[in-house]
Parts: sequence; C-alpha cells; structure tokens
Amino acid sequence: MRYGSEMVRKTVHFLSLAVPIGLYLLPEETGRTLVLVLALVMLTVDAVRLQVARVRTVFYFLFGRVLRDQERFNLLGATYLLLSALICAHAFPKPIAVLALSFLVVGDTMAALIGRRWGRIKILDKTVEGSLACLGSCMIIGYLYPGDDVSRTMIWVGAVVATLSELLPIPLDDNARIPLAAGFAMLLVR
Repeated sequence: MRYGSEMVRKTVHFLSLAVPIGLYLLPEETGRTLVLVLALVMLTVDAVRLQVARVRTVFYFLFGRVLRDQERFNLLGATYLLLSALICAHAFPKPIAVLALSFLVVGDTMAALIGRRWGRIKILDKTVEGSLACLGSCMIIGYLYPGDDVSRTMIWVGAVVATLSELLPIPLDDNARIPLAAGFAMLLVR
C-alpha cells in the first residue's frame, strides 16, 4: 500500500480513538451497549459487502484504495476493532479496556506511520523504528490516562505486550490481537 493510502487509512484508524474515549466517558453499561450496537452494525455491513456483488462494487469504488489485500474477501480491520472493543468492554475493568484499545489505536497508527516513513532497520516484516514508535506512544497514552487506578507496572506491561503484538506475525488481525493481548497482560499484573 502506498504511503498516501496508508496515511488515509491511519487517519481513519486514529479517529476510532472515539471508541475508548466513549468507553471512558460513558457509564459502563451505556458504553458496552453502544459498542455492541456498533459491532453488530459493522458486522452486518461486512456480511452484506462480502455477499452482495452490487454492494461490494460500490464499497470498493468508495474505499478500495485504503483496503488491504486481505480485507477484500475477509472482515475489515474496523470490524475486528469493534469486535475486540466489545470483548475488552466485557472482559476487562474499564481502565484496562480503555487503555488496551487506546494502545491499539495510537500505537498501531504510530508504528505504521513512523515505520513506513522513517523505518530503516527491518525486524520480522516491520521496522525497529515503527516498533519504538508504538512502544513510546503506548507509554505516553498510559501516563496520560486520567485515572489513578492504573499502575506504572500495568502501563509498562501493557505497552510492551501491545508492541510485541503489533510486531509479531501472529495470524490474527492486529486490531484484535493488540488490545486483547495488552488487556489480558495488564489484568495479570493488576
């Protein structure tokens, strides 16, 4: 994917920061319900896109330049993001869910943008510079978290696990593996 298309894709990805912010600001049950509705809507859109040729044609005309190859015949990254948000909202305490999803949105975005633009040292199919950007941005997000119910250990462990989840070629969409791995890791050291 060209850098310009990646910029558009990551801008949209960054806007999904509204999900963890919404989970933070809304009462817990309201946030969970909203994420459930959004996930169901996105799953429905994806199912229709994949099954109805006319819809697929219009969808590709509108969004084709920002789709990854694997998304053409599988679920979209946005669908994985909302499904993982649904799991995080129900499986983790609110602070962990908010941080895990924020690590995904900010860390993954920074890893891609920095890694593609300035990355020189290759590691596994990514770059050291992108991974350091992911780690650094996750740490910043963790330290900016406004609650006092998150320890430094949780932030460090969550940020490292999020970075490793972004880096490692695990055969699961990173929009699912990053927040789930980081969330479970933070839950373990809580």
